[in-house]
Amino acid sequence: MMGDLKKRASFARLVNYVNNPKKARLIDSKDVRLDDNAAIARSMQGQADDKPGRKLKNPVYHISLDFAHEDAPRLTDELMAEIAREYMKRMGIVNTQYIICRHTDKEHPHLHIVANRVDNAGNTISDRNDAIRNVAVCKALTREYGLYFSKGKEKVKRDCLRGKDKVKYQIHDAVKAALPRCGSWSELCDRLAKQGIGVNFKLDRRNGNIVGVSFTKDGISFSGSRIDRSMGFYRLDKQLGGRIAEGMEWQPRVQDNSFDGRTPPTMPNMAVDSHTAGTFIGQPSPDGATTDGNGGSSVESGSDIIQVGIGILVELCVQPHQAKVSSGGGGGGNESGWGENDKEKNKYKPRKMRR
Repeated sequence: MMGDLKKRASFARLVNYVNNPKKARLIDSKDVRLDDNAAIARSMQGQADDKPGRKLKNPVYHISLDFAHEDAPRLTDELMAEIAREYMKRMGIVNTQYIICRHTDKEHPHLHIVANRVDNAGNTISDRNDAIRNVAVCKALTREYGLYFSKGKEKVKRDCLRGKDKVKYQIHDAVKAALPRCGSWSELCDRLAKQGIGVNFKLDRRNGNIVGVSFTKDGISFSGSRIDRSMGFYRLDKQLGGRIAEGMEWQPRVQDNSFDGRTPPTMPNMAVDSHTAGTFIGQPSPDGATTDGNGGSSVESGSDIIQVGIGILVELCVQPHQAKVSSGGGGGGNESGWGENDKEKNKYKPRKMRR
């Protein structure tokens, strides 16, 4: 069972959608007039308007509960209503008006709940951490009612997903589809960029080791291992043969002073129109973007772990570190026989005689 919970402003519009006789039937309700949809909406709106003090901007809870196709034979209207009531109880949506409607417009069983966020005593029902609690309650009820747990991400019904879960599965499917046709990280990043998916690499600037990867779509970021165990950096890197680009393995230039983890090095040799060239992942996320800690700043606070895109990664491993050659006038290098440091040079300077 999966749940999706949102807050809305209009009772009338939502009640008309949820209790549409062409695709739904009412299986339970509480404390509302059932003459018609208009009566249901008026009774709910009236209670919300009677709330003392400041009125709620979004007084409506819209909840959809989706069940696996395998559960259909045993999901009677009575059992679905019971599960919906238990869900609301555990979410703290109690002592308030609601309707529960079972929909028949999709292959899998599902229901919709419209509940008033202003309870019968005029108090606001708390929505604190409701997204997190929603996931926990759905998992618990699935287990306790003996409902079907899907095995593997391939069996999850994509059309039931919402929000962050939907983005996570979009990334999962895109990476799975692209991997067999990619021989390096650059190829994978190029293919994902065409689908609006960015790739972050977590780099330990103390030793040049890559310690993780994350993927970003629509301002939402997930570490690879959070999407699927097979999508952590080390497992993906093994499938890609440890290649950053064609003919190029990861050999970091950790002593290159031109890169301090904050200012990306220039990449004069990379094509301007390349998808990888502009992927400087590690820049701050857009305002309002949701991340899980992988898509924020290019340098993690109090840490030597930085985030870079594939373009910077390529630049860092193109050439091994080379010592800089002096180019000053008056005969550069060490042709004069002087050493490289000031103490060595001072040995050969004439000293003034003391009187």
